[in-house]
Amino acid sequence: MRHVVFSVMILLCAALFPLLPAAAAETGSANPIALLIQGERVKPEVPPQLVNGRTLVPIRVIAEGLGADVKWDQASRTATITRDQKRIVLTLNSRTAVVNGKQVTLDAPPLLQQERMLLPLRFVGEALGATVGWEAGTRTVVVNEPVRLLVNGEDLSAAAKVYQMDGTVYLPLSKITEKLGVKPNLSGVTATKVIDSTTVAPLREVERVIKELGGEVDWDKPDKQLHIKRLVYLEDITANGTTVKVETSAPVTPQHFVLSGPHRIVLDLPATVLSAELRAKLRGSDAVGTIVYGAAADTDDAGEADESDASRAEGDEASAASGPPSWLFADAERMSYAQQASAANEALRLQQTERAEQPLIKEIRYSQFSEAPYTVRVVIELNQKSSYTVTPAADGFTVQLTPAPRKTGFLIVVDAGHGGHDPGAIGTAGNREKDFNLAVAKRVVELLKQYPEFQPVATRSTDVFLELSERVALANEYDADLFISIHANSFSNPNTRGTETYYYNDYSEAFAKIVHKHLVQATGFPDRKMRQYPFYVIKHTKMPAVLTETGFLTNPTENAQLTNPQFQEKVAQALVAAIREYYEAYH
Repeated sequence: MRHVVFSVMILLCAALFPLLPAAAAETGSANPIALLIQGERVKPEVPPQLVNGRTLVPIRVIAEGLGADVKWDQASRTATITRDQKRIVLTLNSRTAVVNGKQVTLDAPPLLQQERMLLPLRFVGEALGATVGWEAGTRTVVVNEPVRLLVNGEDLSAAAKVYQMDGTVYLPLSKITEKLGVKPNLSGVTATKVIDSTTVAPLREVERVIKELGGEVDWDKPDKQLHIKRLVYLEDITANGTTVKVETSAPVTPQHFVLSGPHRIVLDLPATVLSAELRAKLRGSDAVGTIVYGAAADTDDAGEADESDASRAEGDEASAASGPPSWLFADAERMSYAQQASAANEALRLQQTERAEQPLIKEIRYSQFSEAPYTVRVVIELNQKSSYTVTPAADGFTVQLTPAPRKTGFLIVVDAGHGGHDPGAIGTAGNREKDFNLAVAKRVVELLKQYPEFQPVATRSTDVFLELSERVALANEYDADLFISIHANSFSNPNTRGTETYYYNDYSEAFAKIVHKHLVQATGFPDRKMRQYPFYVIKHTKMPAVLTETGFLTNPTENAQLTNPQFQEKVAQALVAAIREYYEAYH
């Protein structure tokens, strides 16, 4: 390709960059647009023209500068530009162009000015294969033949343009280091430029940074190819309790995400290959290695078995508690029946204990996930859901696990509304709603603990304030089976009375019906019905959830009951009975 070709390409580039004051360019501004062709500054005979904020150049510039063949059809007022396998048809004053038979919409249409057809430079230049860039700081258009950028053999040319300016090559260093899987401190990189909103660094700075990272840069100028190579070796993986150490030959920044069923943390190490020692440990055709193996139990099967056994044990205990009256049995039969229930409960407790004693990390696997680009995948499989943090180091990185509370049974989150600086409603005797809520919630938790199949968790057990989002997050993080939020009501009219139960999501309706039935029976207050309403804590929880309004603190009669410990005990027992009925019916 001729040298002149790229002077035109640079002109075309200017049309694609941020808008410049049209009047300045058209009248010979003191700040003209500069052109760089193949890294050298040139002054073309036909300078770029700005029309309606878009840079256009005469058709002759494109023909001569890009080495293209241009034909003008006066009758149809179209210009046809061809070069190699590219064919572009543009029509005067039309925003529709045709590139290799496909219609494309232009930012600016070709115009006729001073008997010359002006064409949009960036569109034509890039359509013909040129690399075009705009350096806003110096109002410079950069045009050069494409330079192929290869990082560990992967072609990044489409996403990372390379420019030639003032006798050197400029590269997007941040994109390169990101592809190499490392985030070095680039604050010391000098002589950078911003082209098309991307910061690029001169070749000498890129070579220095890559060398410091243990890589190398090869600039094949005749073939216009840049080869950057830097491979990291995964050398070892060790685990200790809640910490996983991944050792590599050089720093690497993994990409990571979480999968469930079972819980897994997946870490992809870019520009990384397995060491010879780890390759030797791969398991046959699967090409997967195991570094750490914890509990041999299959957590999926064990979970199903536990749930099934828990249901059977709970059923046995229910029969023992509410089955046929004891006078129907002989003494020996009654003892046998009680022993069976006791044995079932003990078996359930043992299963829950075994699950609680499982190690956090079940297994860690590794593989050469990809070789184009090079990527090693590490999978940390867990027996328990965990949050985690990744901390980089000179020889790899550390994954610190923070296990979520382990679920060992049918988990119920009991939420005492309000608390701390939020007293809730104030009763007719000056009493505070938050105190009633906490007293009942604590008793509900105590009563639920009597049943081995239940795992009660309180959002608060003292007089502290919790955001609504914190209460929801706790329930969702625990993967709770039920959520119940305990409240008392208030209204400006002191004669207003009654018990209400709220739910929001459709999957909560069945639970709400059972709770409301038991609660109305326990309070003896007027039935204000079950209602659907988007209270935050019952809207955003992922399990069946209800919010109870036991009675009105602002009604003297009901408030006297609400402050009575015997009444509070009765309400707590009713809520526990509702939970048990729901459990028996739906689990």
